Amino acid sequence: MRAQVRTTRNGTVLLRMDAEAARATFASVLFASRFHDGICGLEDIAKRALEAETKSADRRNLTCR
Repeated sequence: MRAQVRTTRNGTVLLRMDAEAARATFASVLFASRFHDGICGLEDIAKRALEAETKSADRRNLTCR
C-alpha cells in the first residue's frame, strides 16, 4: 500500500495512492459516513456507483455463445 501526500502554497493537498490504499481510504470514509450526518450522502452515492460497476463487470465477464 503506497500513498503520497503533497501540499502546495495555495493550500491545496495532492494525494496519490495505489489501488489498495484508495480502497482502504474509501472504506474508512464510508464507515465514517454511517455515523456522521454531514457525510451521510456519500454512502448512498458510493453504493450506487459500486452497484453500477459490479453490473458492468458482470457483463464484461459473460462468455459468448
